[in-house]
Amino acid sequence: MVVELRLFELPMVGLGPIGLAEANRLLDCWGHRLGPIHRPFTMQAFALEKCGTPISVAVSASAVSATVAGFRRQEVVECARLCSDPAHPWANRVMLRLWREACARAWPDWEVLAAISYSQNAHHRGDLYRFDGWEKIREDCGSRGGGAWSRKRYASDAVYGSKTLWLWRYG
Repeated sequence: MVVELRLFELPMVGLGPIGLAEANRLLDCWGHRLGPIHRPFTMQAFALEKCGTPISVAVSASAVSATVAGFRRQEVVECARLCSDPAHPWANRVMLRLWREACARAWPDWEVLAAISYSQNAHHRGDLYRFDGWEKIREDCGSRGGGAWSRKRYASDAVYGSKTLWLWRYG
């Protein structure tokens, strides 16, 4: 038997927090349609790594609306961005599952009763959420912007258009 001596062991696959700036850099590098995320309230970023290299990221954020699917903002956390390196598209399913089971539940601001996420109807059928057991709430969500912290949105904006709201209930 051959025993290889190593200075330290790295896990083959790992999940952990990363800085929001790094998550935004990866979202941009990997071509996420909505790009980096900039919201004026709490956010957390996480990376799924393979052999020490990030292959997928998820960003948790406070919900924009005061109520979502019958829950108050202080009862939910949103998966505001989910993206994987194009060389590892399979990692989206893994990251979503890990995000809802570990990352969303680690939200620092309040006890999370439910997780939410939105899929843009023009670009996604929502299979990622459906196959993971999320509940489809409505298909006509979306904003034209112009609220307290966003500008008016136009048809050329990446965030423009109707979205489907997905919900994961805890408990």
